[in-house]
Amino acid sequence: MNKDVHEKAMALHQWIVEQEVVQEYQKYEQLMISHQELKDLEETLKQLQQKIVQAKHTQLDCCELIQEYEAKKKVFDHHPLVYNYLLLKEEVNTLLHQIQEDINLELKKKS
Repeated sequence: MNKDVHEKAMALHQWIVEQEVVQEYQKYEQLMISHQELKDLEETLKQLQQKIVQAKHTQLDCCELIQEYEAKKKVFDHHPLVYNYLLLKEEVNTLLHQIQEDINLELKKKS
C-alpha cells in the first residue's frame, strides 16, 4: 500500500472512531461484554438453538423447546442494554455501508 493511501485510510479510521454513534456503540459493546447475566442468557439461547436443531434432525417434537427459546429470546431482546446495543450496531453498520458506497463511487469516477 502506498504512503498516500495508507495516510488516507488512517485518517478515515480516525474519523470513524471519533463519530458519536461509534463511540456510543463501543460503550454498549463493553457493557454487554461485562454483563454476566446477559452473557449467561445468551449462552442459554445458543444451547437451546442447538437442542432445537438436534431435535428437528432426529424428528423429535421440539415445540416446548421452541416456546422456551422464544420466551428467553424475548427477554434478551427487550433488555434495555441489548436493545440499545442492537440499534447502535445497525446505525454503525449503516454508516460503514455509506462510507463503502462513497469510496466505491469515487473509485469509479477515477477509473
